[in-house]
Amino acid sequence: MVRTDPALRRLLRDTGKLLQPYGFDGTEAPWVRIEPDGVASVGRTRVSRTWADGQQVLKFGLHLDATPRTWWEFGNWRNEQHGMPPIPLEKASGPALIDDHRLPEELIRPWSLRVDPDQPGGHALQSDIDTIRAELPRRVHAYARRAIALADPDRYLDELLAQPGARIGTREAVVVLLADRGPGARLDEAIHRLRDCVAQRASSPFTEDVIEFARIRSAAAVV
Repeated sequence: MVRTDPALRRLLRDTGKLLQPYGFDGTEAPWVRIEPDGVASVGRTRVSRTWADGQQVLKFGLHLDATPRTWWEFGNWRNEQHGMPPIPLEKASGPALIDDHRLPEELIRPWSLRVDPDQPGGHALQSDIDTIRAELPRRVHAYARRAIALADPDRYLDELLAQPGARIGTREAVVVLLADRGPGARLDEAIHRLRDCVAQRASSPFTEDVIEFARIRSAAAVV
């Protein structure tokens, strides 16, 4: 028998061990894999604590993130312009626009870890622990492969371009990632759409930085 918080920590250690064969490193969440073109990471979502029938229930799941190298380089270029320190590649994050959507519903549904009503002291329900452990390998596999795929700037850009709507953050990321393909009508159109989006919505403090970086980066791409 084990209380809920220690049970949660053990499940987290199990997650880290399962991620190692996929090339993810780290002693605790998030675990990181550095690719030639970006960074993939898998971690745990924030734990929510609720009550049901007088017993505490912990809900949590896995979380993935991917940072194309170009986005990380843009962030450090922007930091340099504003006198801020660079971010190490293993600490890269963002643009945080694509994550676990496209994964099956059963893989993104939060787990529940309940307190055993028949045991004093707030011990976790063993059947919940067993269920989570049984589902961990498949879920880790899906999250690891998804994060690794999204670390590829071309894959990330393609999924951004397929998104509906016109959020400023999405427009900015599209411009940054398109810059690696050099100058041209497609980049010009993306910049135009970004400016139009900013004009119609709240302004962004990064828009001009995005456009300047894109101009510099796209020119360098054809040298």
